Amino acid sequence: MSRQRIAVLLNETIGTISPYLHGEFAEHLGECIYPGIWVGEDSPIPNIGGIRRDVVDALHPLGIPVLRWPGGCFADAYHWRDGIGPRNKRPLRVNYHWGMAPEPNHFGTHEFITFCRLIGAEPYIVGNVGSGTPAELRDWVEYCNFAGDSALANERRANGADEPFRVRFWGVGNENWGCGGNMHPEYYAELFCRYRTFLFNYSDTPIHAIACGAAGSDWDWTWKFLNALKRKGWSRRHLVNSLAAHYYCGTAGTATQYTTEQWTELLCRAKAIEGIIIGHRTVMDELDPEQKINLIIDEWGAWHPAEPDKPGWGLYQQNTIRDALVAALTLDIFHRHCHQIFMGNLAQLINVLQSLLLVQEDRCIKTPTYHVWHMYAPHKGAQAVRFETLSDTLSDGGAVRDFCRQQYLQREPFSLQVIEGSASVRENTLCITFCNTHPEQPAEVEVLVMGATVQEAEAVVLSADDIHAHNTFEQPERVKPSAPQPVRVEGDRLYITAPAGSVVRILGKLPS
Repeated sequence: MSRQRIAVLLNETIGTISPYLHGEFAEHLGECIYPGIWVGEDSPIPNIGGIRRDVVDALHPLGIPVLRWPGGCFADAYHWRDGIGPRNKRPLRVNYHWGMAPEPNHFGTHEFITFCRLIGAEPYIVGNVGSGTPAELRDWVEYCNFAGDSALANERRANGADEPFRVRFWGVGNENWGCGGNMHPEYYAELFCRYRTFLFNYSDTPIHAIACGAAGSDWDWTWKFLNALKRKGWSRRHLVNSLAAHYYCGTAGTATQYTTEQWTELLCRAKAIEGIIIGHRTVMDELDPEQKINLIIDEWGAWHPAEPDKPGWGLYQQNTIRDALVAALTLDIFHRHCHQIFMGNLAQLINVLQSLLLVQEDRCIKTPTYHVWHMYAPHKGAQAVRFETLSDTLSDGGAVRDFCRQQYLQREPFSLQVIEGSASVRENTLCITFCNTHPEQPAEVEVLVMGATVQEAEAVVLSADDIHAHNTFEQPERVKPSAPQPVRVEGDRLYITAPAGSVVRILGKLPS
């Protein structure tokens, strides 16, 4: 067992943790929408107007702040009119990007808005730039948001929604450097300005326009896109509210089969998102030092090979305790850099990639990643404070960091610690979250709290008896958080044992 020391500096604030950093993404891909969300009103599976009741019941307690839809690559092939009106009259299309699967369009704009309201999420719609037109996207915004008298607003009313949907977040295309049109950044910048010009604010809903950002560490895309806007005059800068990068840490081994070295490799890849944030924010700040344009990462997560009994294009994968650490590491990085990043959306919500839920027929189970979302919820909207790992020279930590440097992150100016985490304060509650990234060694963790005395504290721990452990439909609760347990408090220090490969949350009471 190793000994690890961390410090939480309450007087060194970073910024407010945007709740949108805990966002989610749902694409028409594989089994995410059908049957992950939509089963139809006539289904024997309990539903709310066609939307799975078990999924709503599972997601609502998480308080997911924002849900991105309909893609992804699907967005730039999607024409919104296919998904409105009587469902029996909606056209059957082909999902070109994802295996030529049939797309019945039963889950469209109205169904998406209803689903968002049922789970308490704010809608984020991605418009079609790759194969659509400015007029098509303009009409979609008016259809959703106009409260007055117009043909589009009246069509929405005829389709069952008298009040506007008030959708604030609109993506102007997706991955336009790839599946969204294979564009150069300067060309996309021209298109963005054209499309954005016609996205009008209606009633009390100002548009928050999100531009397509880079893939991973493609600083060139960010630089050229912003420079193209600059050449047009920064008077157009107000047209861009956020720039959306994507980063997938990929895989090491498979979803459920990996060595201890591959365990560490994937966590190193996950940690690399910190460099993605710092790199893009550095480029953005040089051209936009007032930070009028937000950085968001609206697709992130692990990407393992699809399960052998599922089609590869469906991207269905299992989710182990290792994926829970990928999620926790990423959210902790978001919190520590909350002054640099506004939104983050995990890919994806159900059945696809690093999902929160898996469904099969009439069954729904929570993945280890789901439990991280629940454990980390107290951070949302809180004030992030400085979190430091102090045990930089211990032998266990050195082994992890050496592997990190040699195998993956030689080009990055940081390394993976045995203990990685974040901390925040809201009123008189201190929330500390961290991972023990070591796959084999538990850690005795000493937490030094500087700036106030913790009066009492309790912890919840997510761990497993095997680093490959995951939940199945036969064993749906193999990996789940422990019951709250008291934390030993001695003056300005907290003491807790973190099992190998675990996620820990501590809630402490501070003086009023």
